[in-house]
Amino acid sequence: MLCRFFATLLLTISMSLPMVALAQDVGTINFKFDADQLDAQGLAQVAQIAEQLKARQSYKPTVVVGFTDAVGTTGYNDGLGLRRAQSVAAALQAQGVPVDRIGSIASRGERELLVSVTGAERANRRVTVSLEEIMSACRSYREIPLTPASIGEELQTDLRVRLAEAVQSFDQMAITRRDGAAFQMAGAAREDCGIAVGYDADAVRKTEYAQKCFCSSARMQAALR
Repeated sequence: MLCRFFATLLLTISMSLPMVALAQDVGTINFKFDADQLDAQGLAQVAQIAEQLKARQSYKPTVVVGFTDAVGTTGYNDGLGLRRAQSVAAALQAQGVPVDRIGSIASRGERELLVSVTGAERANRRVTVSLEEIMSACRSYREIPLTPASIGEELQTDLRVRLAEAVQSFDQMAITRRDGAAFQMAGAAREDCGIAVGYDADAVRKTEYAQKCFCSSARMQAALR
């Protein structure tokens, strides 16, 4: 099949690429003590992040998470972190980031301090903006939120990375004669991702096999743990 020929060709290319993370940090905004509104520095940081998001046109959802320092109760800081995240999300939208690009807004309060101190540390008072890994596990490929609009260079790169990981895992287990769920999932991911990579961007089944690739890859990773 023609798409498999291209998959083989692209796999050869992908094996020479560095293995990159599929979830990326975009930027961080810091806040004043006990504040949930952006100051001048925060607004400038948001503007820079918004420009990156608009230029990238990523298919991955944007995740906004708020954090606090260790001053105050856990419940209060959870609420403060959420208000900070909401302020950043609203500011991003005001800068032209589409509403539907914001995948989730959440708070982790004081639970993930960058600097382990009990006082009012500015580095801990922050909101992070990142592009989320689209799936960490799945039951059916049909639940993977990819559409034809998701197809582009970024998706193709991620498919190639997943294909290279599946081939490497499958080959290693084949050499050591390991069998079982991980080996089977690696084989499925190798097949699905190879087909997905091989299809042209305008192919009718490109999205379907991209969904299958993400799902089987997630199952492989879960089985390897």
